[in-house]
Amino acid sequence: MRSLTIAVILLASLQGCSSSSPSASATKSPQTYVESPRPVRLDEKAVRSPAVNSGDTLFQVLGVTANQPHIAGSHAEVDSKNGQYVRIRVLLTNLGRTTSTLKLNKQQLITQDGAIFTPDADTMGIKRQPLVPELGSAVRLEFDLWYDIAKNLVPKALRVVGYTTYSLEDPPTVDIQLTT
Repeated sequence: MRSLTIAVILLASLQGCSSSSPSASATKSPQTYVESPRPVRLDEKAVRSPAVNSGDTLFQVLGVTANQPHIAGSHAEVDSKNGQYVRIRVLLTNLGRTTSTLKLNKQQLITQDGAIFTPDADTMGIKRQPLVPELGSAVRLEFDLWYDIAKNLVPKALRVVGYTTYSLEDPPTVDIQLTT
């Protein structure tokens, strides 16, 4: 009887070791960073569109500000040539394994009527925003894209194109809705 009891105990303990149920760590959801909410800037509207990938670049639009008739920089105050400035706050993350150089002139603003605009280089310079930022592997960068468009136009989407480490061609573009 004693050997039968020992055999049952051994069998029970072996079954516990070879259980086919998932381990506790496999059933947990992935960990996420905790980031504190921040207030939007004056006249800015928070954008709730999800982050998107284009190649090795993750894009997230954080906010949009439209109907700005003029801007002020560290050395100049400038009126819009076309009627309004539009500022789009963007968060980029390099998901690749190497440093990437992103050409911001390829990030296009699309208005409600389908017109397409590239960032205004003069305004980007006045506002001290990068034109060709380099992002190291796993680096995040938050900055503004500035567009000078006609006063009657309404921003609808941002068409983004990222960087792919091992390709000479641009990855596909992705449109991010500027809904608030």
